Amino acid sequence: MTAPVSYEAEAACRRLVVAFAQHLDHREFDRVAALFTGDGVWDRHGERLEGPEQILALLEQRPSTQLERHVMTTIHVTQLSPDECAATSYAMIFRAETAPGRPAVVQGPVAVGDFHDRFRLTDSGWKLFFRTSEPVFVIRPT
Repeated sequence: MTAPVSYEAEAACRRLVVAFAQHLDHREFDRVAALFTGDGVWDRHGERLEGPEQILALLEQRPSTQLERHVMTTIHVTQLSPDECAATSYAMIFRAETAPGRPAVVQGPVAVGDFHDRFRLTDSGWKLFFRTSEPVFVIRPT
């Protein structure tokens, strides 16, 4: 059974969803990793990354020419207990290879999907402790 979601918890969890996309898209990988609890898990396309160190190590392997934008919307937060929340959000993802400082040319998004998150209230505020995603629409190449 879910508890009524508090304004503070909902706002904090929404901020985490948006911060994840913002930091990831701007290659601020240390800030992405810092959004997770010490035992946090990112189930990334079937690969289980455990803890901020593993998350950071994987992200630092991204090619410098990979440009991405995650357009996050419809963030629905539920409060499971006073110190735990869950959320589902929609993401439209654009990706291209480009030279730094140059705009990318794309036909449209590469995917549209759902992110499923769990959050925990820690001594330093709300943090992600589990994240996974699933594709809903896979864009057909033109």
